Amino acid sequence: MAPSSMARVSGRAGPEAPIDLVQLATNTLGNRDLEVQVLHLFKSQSSTTLERLACETDQAARLDLVHTLKGSARAIGAEKVADVCENLEGRMHSSSEAGTEGLIAAVDEANRYIRDLLEG
Repeated sequence: MAPSSMARVSGRAGPEAPIDLVQLATNTLGNRDLEVQVLHLFKSQSSTTLERLACETDQAARLDLVHTLKGSARAIGAEKVADVCENLEGRMHSSSEAGTEGLIAAVDEANRYIRDLLEG
């Protein structure tokens, strides 16, 4: 995952990218192997979290899932996902009917970017 290859990912490696690669590098102390590991972990965890969120009926458990995903997103520089999680948390506190469509879209975008980054 050299910087030159990162810049080619879907033509998006700047502020508009779903993952801030500078933040990712900072959080992993520039360790490329660790970057790859945490990206794989996020991709897997975020997909599992969305599946669990779709089936979970307990509001406290749903909030925990969203909160955990928010922290994971911030750790890899997926600020859009983290911001959507934060917004969803607020809506979930006031309504048990808060929809997750925006979260699903943000996670899908981040995971496509990760896939392109790791396979590209």
